[in-house]
Amino acid sequence: MQVAVASYCLAVAALMGLWWGVEIRNGAVSRPDRSRGEIALHLAAESATVLLLAIGGIVLGGGGSRWVALVGLGMLLYTVIQSPGYFVARHELAPVVMFAVLALLTIGAIVATATL
Repeated sequence: MQVAVASYCLAVAALMGLWWGVEIRNGAVSRPDRSRGEIALHLAAESATVLLLAIGGIVLGGGGSRWVALVGLGMLLYTVIQSPGYFVARHELAPVVMFAVLALLTIGAIVATATL
């Protein structure tokens, strides 16, 4: 189970980084429906989540301490619960469903990691 959770952490970290790379390239920072401060702080939080998920995945995959992974997964759980609000307001169902699935997977990963 430890390898599965480590792989999940690394995969989500990579996909989050890719998602934000595409979003920034497509002008997410300068959209009129978000203030500069709001998006800057959101990007800082998402970047910290990516970093902790990546470090946690590497450490956990190498048989190390589970605590960094648990912190990263906790941060991820917060973001997958909070982030859909933007898409709900825009009536975009697909991202909301994606975040719901990620929330369930993340809860499973937290439980699995906490019981190691």
